[in-house]
Amino acid sequence: MTQKVALITGSSRGIGKAAALKLAKEGYDIVVNYARSKKAAQETAEEIEAIGRKVLVVKANVGDVSKIKAMFEQIEAEFGRLDIFVNNAASGVLRPAMELE
Repeated sequence: MTQKVALITGSSRGIGKAAALKLAKEGYDIVVNYARSKKAAQETAEEIEAIGRKVLVVKANVGDVSKIKAMFEQIEAEFGRLDIFVNNAASGVLRPAMELE
């Protein structure tokens, strides 16, 4: 059986990390996405591997379309699929909602 794969943006810490760990415990292989802290992303990946799941760590600022495309290409190459996408990452959103893209 092919394992299911989940991508959680901003999953190196906080709510994203908690979601990644929960999905790993539920049997998903995980894509850990981060923009700044490689160390935190690696620590999260180690915790996921300790659960017994595969993990791919991808640095990609989700505010950059080219980085998003490259991240999905990496996921395709590594896992060949994506079953769950959790859009958790947020940065620079301290503006009125109608001004956000």
